[in-house]
Amino acid sequence: MPVEAAPPARSLFARLALLIALVAAIAVAALWAVTDWAVRAESRTTLLRVIDTDIAGLADIYAAGGRDELEARLADRLALAPLAGDPPHYLLADASGRALAGDIASWPALAAEASEAGTMTVADATEGRAALARATQLGPDTKLVVAREFASRDAMLGQIATAFLVAGTLVVLAAILAGLAFARRARRRLDRVNAAYRAIAAGAIDARVDDPGGRDEIGELARHTNAMLERVGALVAAHSDMSNHLAHEIRTPLLHLDGRLLRAIEGCERDDLRDLLGAARQDIRAIVRMLDSLLDISASTARRGDSSGLVALDLSALVAETCDLFADSADELGIAFSCDLAPGIAFDGDRMQLIRMLSNLLDNAFKYTPPGGAVAVALAPGPVIAVEDDGPGVPPAMRGAIFDRFERGAFGASSNNGHGLGLSLALAIARRHGLDLSCEDSDRGARFVVRPESAGA
Repeated sequence: MPVEAAPPARSLFARLALLIALVAAIAVAALWAVTDWAVRAESRTTLLRVIDTDIAGLADIYAAGGRDELEARLADRLALAPLAGDPPHYLLADASGRALAGDIASWPALAAEASEAGTMTVADATEGRAALARATQLGPDTKLVVAREFASRDAMLGQIATAFLVAGTLVVLAAILAGLAFARRARRRLDRVNAAYRAIAAGAIDARVDDPGGRDEIGELARHTNAMLERVGALVAAHSDMSNHLAHEIRTPLLHLDGRLLRAIEGCERDDLRDLLGAARQDIRAIVRMLDSLLDISASTARRGDSSGLVALDLSALVAETCDLFADSADELGIAFSCDLAPGIAFDGDRMQLIRMLSNLLDNAFKYTPPGGAVAVALAPGPVIAVEDDGPGVPPAMRGAIFDRFERGAFGASSNNGHGLGLSLALAIARRHGLDLSCEDSDRGARFVVRPESAGA
């Protein structure tokens, strides 16, 4: 049965394009994280440097003018609104941490004696804001905290985040578009390879990959595929030629032998010898028929899916004509024979092959139906052809094996008749026409159904 193409949602190249976009997004996010970390680290170092410089100046003021002078200078600094940069905050406290001057309400969790630095929250009447601070000990009963807000850092990080968001979105979109373009081109090239394999599976043994192109892995795969198909085609042709020649070489001497036996019968006066020679002729003819069937099976199998030579037919009329040919045989065997045919069903096929397929199914039905039984043929749109009989039926375990060559179904009284090629040939002809043949459940006997391959069993 032909293999369908994979839907786009399961395409390897679609997943590859999504993976490229995901990698681009992860790369942009990782770059933003590293940049954010670097800016925060550099901002902290810069702020600490500014704070330390400020502390050094205030310490000089304290050393030169004492606490009162320092308080006055702190008031002056807080009264001046900075034009740029991060706003400063101060707290001058006594040994117990009680505020003496500045705008910080309470002593933070920083050790002045160790000149500890850390993050704290500074607040005004409306909100609290993060700031970097350092505490230092100015004297036995005086200590100082100098803090700077992260205003400029936060503004810079916001701008960086916006820039990364915009640039990252553009990068991811570009990666998606580039990935889809690459995936579409690669998929088209690989689809040509898959199309060749699907055509081969459908029976077009001469199919090849169109325009392999490229010197990459897909191009190499396409060239290897064409080389392999050329080799397979040559092997199939050689096998077909060998089969034809072998059948011819065997059939010709058998026919010559049949002619000699006929002349011997004509010149023989003993009845027993004539009967023996006649039986030998029947055996020879059976062998010739078996060879013809094997050749037909091989030819039909080799042309599976090949529409050349098929013409538009009235399938309803063809089945009706074939049924008419078996009507007299049904009367002679005492078998009720009925046909239920939908009219006007058109189908593209080989007339003689379709007649032979249906004839083999009817031969099989009549062979296993006892006198007084019934055989029915039905034709429905699709097309669906069903042949049902009142014979012993087919055990479920054998429903696949009966289509094998030389399988004669050892379950009926007539199991030793024929060579077991009738159903094999019927199946090969059905598949040559894009149909399938199966043995299905029946409450009567055996039921064989021919329907399009795509419809399933």
